[in-house]
Amino acid sequence: MKKYKSLAAILLCLAAVMFLPVTALAAGSIDLNHSRSLKVTAVYDQEPISGMQFDAYLISTVDESGELTVLERYQDYADDLDIRSKNDESWQTMAQVLAREILLDTDLKQDCSAVTDADGVAVFADLSMGLYLICGSTAEQDGYVYATSPFFVMLPEQDPGSDTWNYDVIARAKPEQEPVRADYEVIKVWKDDCHKDQRPKSITISLICDGEVYDTITLPHDGAWNYAWEDLETNHQWTVTEQKEDGYQNPDVRQDGNTFIVTNTCSKPTTPVQPGKPSLPQTGQLWWPIPVLIAAGLLLIVIGLIRRRGASDEK
Repeated sequence: MKKYKSLAAILLCLAAVMFLPVTALAAGSIDLNHSRSLKVTAVYDQEPISGMQFDAYLISTVDESGELTVLERYQDYADDLDIRSKNDESWQTMAQVLAREILLDTDLKQDCSAVTDADGVAVFADLSMGLYLICGSTAEQDGYVYATSPFFVMLPEQDPGSDTWNYDVIARAKPEQEPVRADYEVIKVWKDDCHKDQRPKSITISLICDGEVYDTITLPHDGAWNYAWEDLETNHQWTVTEQKEDGYQNPDVRQDGNTFIVTNTCSKPTTPVQPGKPSLPQTGQLWWPIPVLIAAGLLLIVIGLIRRRGASDEK
């Protein structure tokens, strides 16, 4: 910790020695009561980045002559600071060092935060004038994650072209792009209870990336009917394929998040019927009336015989 603080203090003091106070005199004094605004834009390759949060830390206050006074909580880093003639490279290094120290010190809180809108613009309200350290969070968009390095912003800033103070400052962050990465898994499901013993010993699954074969694996893997591909870039179209197995329907592939579920359903009949043998009666058919009807028929035959014999005896 002391090493970083010493380094930051040396860099800040070195930059302060290089400043030219005559520039501030040419720009005139700062109107501390002037209305002011600060906007931070986040755009990558003409694409606005929305949802990126920027935290503003007031490092130094400013007076009418443009002199900056470091706040007490940052006194360990510099005694006096002025950015009217900054060196971009040295200031970038100082911003990174100071941002690291702020992250390590939980007592140091941001003075204000703002989030970029659909146009990639974050608007800060009610900021005091002075020197700010701006730290941006990461944002995920369209399969990519965006991050920006910390940087300094002076409010107001000097306009070198007109030698005046600009009270409506627009700072342009420089996001860097990295693909979002995630794990993808394939799970094999069998629907073949009637012919479980005829299931293939193994199957081949191909992982497809944007229409091209990315990888091919064999299941079961380590004794399990599932497999995971790790750390894949999510800004691609991923799917899996499997060749049709004999005795099974075409594999059904369903995606649930980053998981592919491949189902194989048996295409063989569930109850084989042997030739020449009668089929079993349908479930639910009523059979109890048949014996009753047979008994009733026999009874009628007996009655008929008895009546016929009686008629013959009478003759």
